[in-house]
Amino acid sequence: MQRLHGMGFIVVVLAVIMGIHCTYVFLVYGPKLWDPLAAIILFVYHLFFTNLLFSFWQCIMTDPGLVPPNWGFYMGDETKRRRYCKMCNVWKPDRTHHCSICNRCILNMDHHCPWINNCVGFYNRKFFIQLLIYVYTSIGIIVATTTVEIYYRVMLARVIQPSDTLWYWITTVSIIFMFAFCLLLLATLTNFIKFHIKLVLENYTTIENLEREEGARSKFDIGRRRNWEQVFGSNSMLWWWPMHTQASRPIGDGVRWRVHYTRVIDEDEEAN
Repeated sequence: MQRLHGMGFIVVVLAVIMGIHCTYVFLVYGPKLWDPLAAIILFVYHLFFTNLLFSFWQCIMTDPGLVPPNWGFYMGDETKRRRYCKMCNVWKPDRTHHCSICNRCILNMDHHCPWINNCVGFYNRKFFIQLLIYVYTSIGIIVATTTVEIYYRVMLARVIQPSDTLWYWITTVSIIFMFAFCLLLLATLTNFIKFHIKLVLENYTTIENLEREEGARSKFDIGRRRNWEQVFGSNSMLWWWPMHTQASRPIGDGVRWRVHYTRVIDEDEEAN
């Protein structure tokens, strides 16, 4: 039921995205479409906007990661303690947590995001980071290229004809409102994006970050490059691509994790 109600958040997000997009395209640059500079700006903007929509779709539709059937029942030579989820009746691999909203365990769970009505986990964390980056870039382009338009509209208001006043002010107010809202989004997203990129580079999830001790480093931290590849894949040429291919999918399976052996030793010594 909570997941069903969560569809309302997606509708709100889509309404905001399309409201900003239509105002920018049709009111700001639509009248200037055949100007070469305007055409170039719209082309660049739509490159990022298209990837924004694709990454948003992937965030919503990609399963963040399901615990493999019967995983963990055979212990083999391992002696480490394993966690068991009584809700899902499964053993939980490292970094797996139960989401009460999705009502299931999620591999490498970062957090549940209401804006995509899905958990951010092993298989869709890449798309979530991409979504943040593409939203931020698209809004940055809008703010940078709308500033001059607002300036000229305010200056032009002194000489417009009375017959054009109503439509002129309707469009001007719409553009100013869009511009102010984009500024607010930029201010809100700046630290949020920095926070999530920092987590990826340090190989932490949001949940793990809440539990970390000050100054501690993750035992899963195997170097910034390899940490990043665990989320974005091994091919740097495809890090921008909001789709999973053999070269652009996350490295690993979300169940078994490479660890920094010295930190594992330190943890064992502390436990003893």
